[in-house]
Amino acid sequence: MTKNGKSRILALTVLGIVVGLVLAACGGDDPAPATAAATTTTTTATAPAKAAPAAAAPAKKAAAPAKKAAAPAKKAAAPKPTATPTEAEKTAQATLQAGAAFSDITGDWVRTAGVEALIPLAQAEGSVHFTPYGVDHVDAACEVFTAEFGIECGGRGITAGQIVGTLVAERESGGSDTDVVYMSMTQMAQYVDRGYAEEVDWVSLGVDVGRTWDAKEGVSGNAAGVSNNQYTNFWRTDIFDVEDIPTTVEGWLDPELKGLVCAPSFLFRAGNGFYPFLFDKDEMVDLHKRMINENDLLVTSSCNSFILSGERPLMYLGYGNPPALLDSGVIGQAWNAGMGINMFSVAVASNAKNPNAAKLFAAWHSSKAASTAVFEATGAGWAGYGDAAEGLTTGSFKNVNMVFESIGVARQRGKNASYFGDRVFGTN
Repeated sequence: MTKNGKSRILALTVLGIVVGLVLAACGGDDPAPATAAATTTTTTATAPAKAAPAAAAPAKKAAAPAKKAAAPAKKAAAPKPTATPTEAEKTAQATLQAGAAFSDITGDWVRTAGVEALIPLAQAEGSVHFTPYGVDHVDAACEVFTAEFGIECGGRGITAGQIVGTLVAERESGGSDTDVVYMSMTQMAQYVDRGYAEEVDWVSLGVDVGRTWDAKEGVSGNAAGVSNNQYTNFWRTDIFDVEDIPTTVEGWLDPELKGLVCAPSFLFRAGNGFYPFLFDKDEMVDLHKRMINENDLLVTSSCNSFILSGERPLMYLGYGNPPALLDSGVIGQAWNAGMGINMFSVAVASNAKNPNAAKLFAAWHSSKAASTAVFEATGAGWAGYGDAAEGLTTGSFKNVNMVFESIGVARQRGKNASYFGDRVFGTN
């Protein structure tokens, strides 16, 4: 921790207590997974909030809780690893990095004869409706797509915790307007395996065959990969030194970090779908229970606010390369073994109202132009184009022993996350 880091944490705690009271009055934390209600994001993102300065008035320091002052002075007090991978597990990791091959696909989307034949059909339909996780993604992709093809493009964003349930409910009720969906491979597998995705000849539409994957055996439908992103730990660089940040999952039990860490509620569950590929799943359940019960880990839907204010200057199992955090200038990124790297895909809804425009948009979304536009807006793009975190573009994440999403990993990961949620929170 930096020389003044601990005293700054003490000063910020009082400010955090006030923030916590306000949040509690507004509904507090969201410790349970989001329901399948059709709550969507329909407004554009506002400018990122600025991180609160680490310094504070001396008068506030005296009011800091005594438990922070009682923290051990040396990091040597951190518990020894309890879930270090065995040699057999390290060997198995090679299989779990199969998804890393997606980052080797560098060729741009090609306007094939099939694409040229599809364009007038898509233009005749006149519009396409897109459903990813956020409206900033919709806006970024649609602006470039409409400029290139003259087809009206719009949509809505649905949070990761709600998107599958919402899409399923809409399909069952017959009320869906969605033409194209975008989700992680794990969530997309739930969609295509229900038969909700159209069977598209992606290669004829200029998409590299290495990006495509099918629904489970016996079900028609497929999807195509268009972007990569990864689970990420975040830390306040004005409060901690890089050597203070845990490099193993066990390191988050360091008593010096007690009361200083938050974890986003949905990501805390979903991210634990990856750990069992490398570690024992019951050991991970026990370790994360200890994080909550012994080290005062705060699992909350408001983790961004806590790290920006400095009250909780560490975020465990955050996600990606979010401009809302990184643009603050005082937040760094870090990773530990077992964290996941997602491959996000697009699929054409089998009941799309604009099937030709949907196919054109979905295929075009694999292009460098689409990747760059979306990466600049959301922090998620195609690693093969260089639109991703440095660890993905350079391959160094493989050295961290992270788990890369592939179709085999994706289907099991969903089961792992449900197992974790049920045993830690009593709900999946």
